[in-house]
Amino acid sequence: MIDLYTNILPNVDKGPRDTTAFLAMAKSLSDQGVTSVVAAPGYDNQDTEQLTIQMHVDAANERLQHSFIPLTILPGQKAIIHDRLVTAFEQHTLITVNRSTKYVLLQIPNQYTFSSTEQILYQLQLKGIVPIISEPERNAVFLDKPDHLYELVRKGAIVQLSAGSLTGQNGRKEKKAAFSFINSGLAHVIASGVCGDNYEQYALPKAYEILSKQFGTQALYKFMENADYIVEGKGIFKEQPERIKKGKILGIF
Repeated sequence: MIDLYTNILPNVDKGPRDTTAFLAMAKSLSDQGVTSVVAAPGYDNQDTEQLTIQMHVDAANERLQHSFIPLTILPGQKAIIHDRLVTAFEQHTLITVNRSTKYVLLQIPNQYTFSSTEQILYQLQLKGIVPIISEPERNAVFLDKPDHLYELVRKGAIVQLSAGSLTGQNGRKEKKAAFSFINSGLAHVIASGVCGDNYEQYALPKAYEILSKQFGTQALYKFMENADYIVEGKGIFKEQPERIKKGKILGIF
């Protein structure tokens, strides 16, 4: 099992605050069947060097090996959409998922306009980057106007849902929205976003169990394999997206 979005690096962003807490978190995830995680600290227009993140990843992996914990940490970042995002990629200050140069995790702020978001994603795609829209079911913009998400997916973006949304940990409306996006072909992968403060409530295994019950084992395999393909920089399974009818996003389940 691969988790594409975690905050696991000690003393980085929302990660555990010391080595002991880091090892406890890593062991907990490993014990639940996780073999690899992408460490994705936030990027918000700061000139974070790729080598700095890679240094933290290398040190963390060395600690895991010395502690005989069978978990591998892969580099990444979760970037907040901003006007200089394309420049950040060109200047190599933004890390793609596992440095594959293909996928990048993106958070779209509530205040960002759809037209500006669409333009930035288009510019990234011209550079060969596939944008992964992270947790849109927790974003008021997409809850109010799911057609915006449909348009972005139709034009090549992929969608990562929060595991906590499927389990209900993020709230009732987020759970219903997540189901609605899956049902309409507007979601492609699930990740936890786990951090040092909440790893004891780790939700990814339970989210996969719920996905299988609601949508079948074929959907489960597609979502899990998509995580593998993203880490490897390969193309993923995608269904033809459908528009969500007005008023249906919070009412189909």
